[in-house]
Amino acid sequence: MSRLPPHLALCALLLATVVDAAGRVPPSFDTGMRALTKGDYAIAYCDWLPLAERGYADAQYHIGWLYANGNGLAVDIDQALTWWGRAAGQGHADAQFAVGLAYTTGEGMKKDLDEAVSWYLAAARQGHQDARDILVRLNGDASIDLLAEHPELAAEEWFGWPAKINRDRINLRNGPGTEHAVVTQLDKGTQLRVIGQRGDWLMVALAADGEQKVAWVYRALVSNADG
Repeated sequence: MSRLPPHLALCALLLATVVDAAGRVPPSFDTGMRALTKGDYAIAYCDWLPLAERGYADAQYHIGWLYANGNGLAVDIDQALTWWGRAAGQGHADAQFAVGLAYTTGEGMKKDLDEAVSWYLAAARQGHQDARDILVRLNGDASIDLLAEHPELAAEEWFGWPAKINRDRINLRNGPGTEHAVVTQLDKGTQLRVIGQRGDWLMVALAADGEQKVAWVYRALVSNADG
């Protein structure tokens, strides 16, 4: 008779005990988290697997990381992506971010930055700060025209970080460099929102004539508004 792998055999034993005692599999996510913090990865896997199979997104997400890191299991990126994908499809922001990272790096799948951006956007719109930060960095990349694909981002308050002009009457330009034309001037203390960066130049969102527009300003001329 073939034997189950150790982590699956342990799962079968624990699940049998739970089902016999209660007549059902209880939500045991917290138990799995406590096991994880102790380094008992196989126990965590056993606690989470039935929940994940029943569609519990937090368990799906964490099982994905067990496979990705090889914690108590053989490293299996395909399995990690499968579980992250299931959780992401349910709106789990951390899982959406993890899938976005996988598409960015190309680990376990074909690299696809457009697909990565779609997952970062999904996570960012739920308040995922790392996803928001990555989108701002991507927006400053000369090879990615993020605003052309998603022009609505310029008007979304979560996109970027607040800043203020720290010099008297400075020029804002239509590109990242002094060779670009001046589009407007702003006075010291004027608040704006940084939505991208390229070298020493910052892309900022401006409200003008009832429309959201963008311009570029030299980094030294602005300060973080929260500072």
